[in-house]
Amino acid sequence: MRQAEKKHPNDYEAGYGKPPTHTRFRRGRSGNPGGRPRGMTAGRATALALKELYRPVTVREGDKLIKLPAIQAVLRSKVALAAKGNGPAQRALFEIARAIEKELEAQKAANDDVRAKTPMADLEAARRIAAALTKVARDKSLAGSADLLGRAQSAGHQPIRPRGEMRAGIGVTRAC
Repeated sequence: MRQAEKKHPNDYEAGYGKPPTHTRFRRGRSGNPGGRPRGMTAGRATALALKELYRPVTVREGDKLIKLPAIQAVLRSKVALAAKGNGPAQRALFEIARAIEKELEAQKAANDDVRAKTPMADLEAARRIAAALTKVARDKSLAGSADLLGRAQSAGHQPIRPRGEMRAGIGVTRAC
């Protein structure tokens, strides 16, 4: 082709199936940059519901206008209906109260389980104290260590006996 036969980009003829060059898709850029909107997932639905539940709304209380989260305003109206004798509102409030109490009991049980596991920490602390006392007893003279042992026994602590030691005529062995 000769130079004269080549068409210049400005000489392009727009028509059916030939859009103008300035409206065509650019190279390297998508024709739908925003993409298709995402569908509603469980996580997005939960986030949306929570956002709406805690959205502030204006409520008239007497002659005052106050802003409350929507969930609080709904609960206030539910309590007012229940207090007036509305049966379904009363049942709903009782169910809400039961659910909250059940959740609090579960949290308390979980906290109690955590506390139940702390005796191991107490045992470890007792071992550290015993090791520290042993070290102090070694550093001090024999009389000083006997004094520590005597104070420990007077406080109600039993000394750790070696294996096979006789206590009150009974052979005691520790199985480790």
